[in-house]
Amino acid sequence: PAHIAAAIAAPERSDKDRERDVRDRPAEVMAFAGIRQGMAIADVFGGGGYWTELLARAVGPDGKVSLVNNAPYLHFSREDIKTRFVDAGYFVSHREELARKTGEGLGLGGPRKQFELILRDLMDPVEDAMLGAARELAARSDVVVGHFLAHTAPAAAAEHGRPFVMVALQPVFSSRHYPPAGAPALGRLFNPLLWWLANGVMSGALLPRVNRTRAGCGLGPVRRFVPAELGSPKSVLVAVSPSLFPRPPDWAAGLEVCGFLGLPEAARPWTPEPRVARFLDAGPPVFLSFGSMFALDDRKTMESVEVFAAALALAGARGIVQAPLHVIVRAPKSETVLYVERAPHAELFPRCSAIVHHGGAGTTRSAVLAGKGSVVVPHAADQFYWGDVLFARGVGSRPLLRPALAAKPLAQRI
Repeated sequence: PAHIAAAIAAPERSDKDRERDVRDRPAEVMAFAGIRQGMAIADVFGGGGYWTELLARAVGPDGKVSLVNNAPYLHFSREDIKTRFVDAGYFVSHREELARKTGEGLGLGGPRKQFELILRDLMDPVEDAMLGAARELAARSDVVVGHFLAHTAPAAAAEHGRPFVMVALQPVFSSRHYPPAGAPALGRLFNPLLWWLANGVMSGALLPRVNRTRAGCGLGPVRRFVPAELGSPKSVLVAVSPSLFPRPPDWAAGLEVCGFLGLPEAARPWTPEPRVARFLDAGPPVFLSFGSMFALDDRKTMESVEVFAAALALAGARGIVQAPLHVIVRAPKSETVLYVERAPHAELFPRCSAIVHHGGAGTTRSAVLAGKGSVVVPHAADQFYWGDVLFARGVGSRPLLRPALAAKPLAQRI
């Protein structure tokens, strides 16, 4: 059938998958299974997603394919799954170079200096693929929702006449009542000056990119970049708890503080594995992890885990450290430190005494909702904002910047 032939011939498929086609004969298998457009399919024990991707292409935009792995399958297939995201080949083939640049970026110690690095090294190389995906999604969607940095989304929405809703995970919109992330608070008189400078930096970096993607959608250029006006959004949602950040009175209409974005908690209660249960029963430990930051640079991840263990010893505290498995096997061993690869924060954090984390929006949400104090070690982007907010509200220690991470200052904060 034509839809199966088109799925197999898709130019985006990897050379590795095409080599596997010879052995697995996907055209015959999918035809025999009666795969039709619009079907809903569960690819059980699908491993790295070879069949999942083929099936998703075959069922088309009106169908749905779910990849279902248990923990052992996920363990050996996780790296293969990562290669199936939009233009993931770039990130796989440039892994070492990007890890080096990421390490350099983390050493810059401030969001403004990291901004251009993020755009140049992590977004520009896959901009064409992102735009292609955005245009395809916008064409078959009723509404387009996108982060303010995802400048391909509003362009695709405008091309197809779809309403655009902007989402920001931190306040990035000018106000007299607070400064830009990472900047000192200078009061209502001088905060506007800081925003003028910050908007100038964002405009200089993003305006050419915004106009480049607009041109790719057949749209004319815009003359100025204002975050809240990007793509003429129908609404701008700032995903921050109003308890932490009340809506400033000088914001324009349409900017709303909507609260944290969180999925409903699982109906099935969490049952920790026996070793974790025993550790928790002995008393509430400190939780320590830098979450997604641990996926960027293995050397720095190992350094961070070693600092965690030393800081817990100095503080006389017990701790649960969450880290990748290949780091755990080399981590310092101690009866007062338990290492886990994965754990549900919503269930684990209420049983902890404090949370040491990178300040990501999701981890911050879980720590606050659990009622536990945070030690934030911001690495990049909105993490600086979250560290400052938690400290200002009295629910976190003074943030410890990643370049200054060491056992003694971390132990003091714990």
